[in-house]
Amino acid sequence: MSISAGELHHQDDSCTSAAPPCPFSLEVSPIARFLNVELSDDPTYDGLELQWFDDDLHGTGMLAFLSRRADRRVDYYLEPGLRVDPAGYEIGGGIGHWGETEFSVARLEVAEDGVVAEVRFTDVEGREVEVRVDDRDGRRRRRAQLLAPVSAGVDRPTALLLVWLGRFDLVRVTSTPPTIRIGGHQVSTGRLPGARLHRRHLIKYAAPLCAVGVNRGQDGPLPPGKAGQRVELTPDRSGITAVGAEHGGHRARVDLDPALPDVRALADGAAATGHWHVSVDGARVTGGAWLAQRRGDQVALGLDVTQRWRPGPLPWLMRLVTTLVPVFRRWPTTYRWRAVVQLGETATMASHWERTAPGGATGYRRWTRS
Repeated sequence: MSISAGELHHQDDSCTSAAPPCPFSLEVSPIARFLNVELSDDPTYDGLELQWFDDDLHGTGMLAFLSRRADRRVDYYLEPGLRVDPAGYEIGGGIGHWGETEFSVARLEVAEDGVVAEVRFTDVEGREVEVRVDDRDGRRRRRAQLLAPVSAGVDRPTALLLVWLGRFDLVRVTSTPPTIRIGGHQVSTGRLPGARLHRRHLIKYAAPLCAVGVNRGQDGPLPPGKAGQRVELTPDRSGITAVGAEHGGHRARVDLDPALPDVRALADGAAATGHWHVSVDGARVTGGAWLAQRRGDQVALGLDVTQRWRPGPLPWLMRLVTTLVPVFRRWPTTYRWRAVVQLGETATMASHWERTAPGGATGYRRWTRS
């Protein structure tokens, strides 16, 4: 039995030394809408993404980014005044360019009958980037939930990044073909087999969506709870049953079964194990096993991710893709988290994520010819 919501709120506002120090963290970052394209024949870039923000955390405006083919580093272009933390964008081979830029046009809208995007800006090397997509046709779309496999290609993870697409779709083939130009040249996009049958471009969009960071790596003091998150305790306050966070209407939660005991109360040489899972907006995403073991004044902690993502109801095309391309379901199981808590007057923790195997992103690109 967990503490009630009212007690949780009080606990967040007045954490005391009696509360177990919490080694887990959750960050929820809302994104109003996005559009993503894989590029098949541009010599410099192999991917482009547009994100539109409209919330009190980030402000309002466009973030565009381009991933480089040669070293997989990602260049980011922000509208002036947009507040985005680079720590949440360590994807691919890491951050290349990061800076504000003036967009000639910055429009991204998702309607019930499709998406419209129009963007123009200049990249860090002086090339004009132009995107025009409009597949609206007056017919209401059927959309689905999807865990984006973006973290399958992260080389040096700083958190378990879960990008949850609440209402996802692919751009339809209509009389207005998409236009993507870089340096004045039309660029081809990746494609799904059987395009004549399904009549979809491999251009993905969603609205709304959120990015969730689980257990961002740290090296420092270990507080009872972090700002913006809830720590749920057992009735006797001897263990942690769950950690939750929310922002912009999106919620994330890590549940532990059994509760993680107060690391300060573990006997020397004792070990505890259990299972955990993470949910985003009420949908269970992944999980696995947890371990805590004390040796002297140190407690070793670990999370092993062993559960694949299991999608709910999907349109037939996306069910086929997520079944035939293993990366969509398997990539979370290539992550594990390790930490060491140093006990003392003030407990400290050093933690990091590791990749245990490739995530399968290369196979996906071969399958989509991108």
